This record gives sequence, structure tokens and C-alpha cells, in this order.
Amino acid sequence: MDFTSLYKELFKPVFAYILCRVGERPLAEDLAASAWRKAYEKQALFDPKKGTFRQWIFTIARNEINMYHRLYYVRKFLSLTGFEDSPALENFSQPPAQEDDTQALLGAMAVLTEREKDLVALKFYSGLNNREIAHQTGLSESNVGTVLHRSITKLRKEMNV
Repeated sequence: MDFTSLYKELFKPVFAYILCRVGERPLAEDLAASAWRKAYEKQALFDPKKGTFRQWIFTIARNEINMYHRLYYVRKFLSLTGFEDSPALENFSQPPAQEDDTQALLGAMAVLTEREKDLVALKFYSGLNNREIAHQTGLSESNVGTVLHRSITKLRKEMNV
């Protein structure tokens, strides 16, 4: 396994998936870095019999997102000052028109449940097909398709498309 070439090939889709799930570029950068660090440190544990590297790295990224959300709520309710989670949102790398589209889509994603967000992100940002998503999430393949269809309908309605 050539980790460097896999990193170069999959970094953008993994980052896009994380950004879609969390909605904030700096946070997505941190979570992507953490996911790739864990993948690098545990690459000896990767078993191609259980799935592709793509599936494995997206599982790690998904776990990082879930851990962040769990810790976020713990910090929020057990906050010492109430100001720990007030990051400034910055976005330097996209042109203004593309940034507006991205922000509109991320805003529309707010109408989706966490499960719907996860499935949309796995489908459109990870490049996984419905069967691979079903295997990764434990849902049936037909359930994945149904939830994705309903989610896209919600997004279209929210974005007036």
C-alpha cells in the first residue's frame, strides 16, 4: 500500500465529505488532518478483505466527525467559561461566486437530519455507491436509496432548484 499516492488521490474527497458534515472549513481541516493521521498511524491494521482503502478512510473520517460531535456537546454543557466554542469562520480558498454556492448548499444541509447528512456526504463526496454505503452504515441498500432520494428532494426544495 502506497500511502502517499492514496493520500493524494483521496484527500480532496475526504475533506469535502467532512466539510459537508460539519459546515466549517477550519474545523473540517482539523478533522481531516486527524483522520489522515490516524490512518497513517494504523495503516498496518488495514485489511483489504474487509473493504477498500477508500471505505476505510471514510470510516475513519466519519468516526472523527462523530467523536467531535460527542465532545462538542460535552464541552458545551460542561463549559467552564461558555466561550470555548466560538471560532471565527474563515474561507480563503474559494472564489466569491463558488463560495456563495457552497454556503447556500451548506445552509440547505441544515434541514437534513444527521443521518441524511451522513448519507448525502458519503454518496456525493466520498464516491461510494449505495451498496458500499449500506455496508458501511448497516442500512439496507434500498433504504439508503430511499433516504438519499428524500434528502435530495429536501435540498432542492430548500435551495429552490
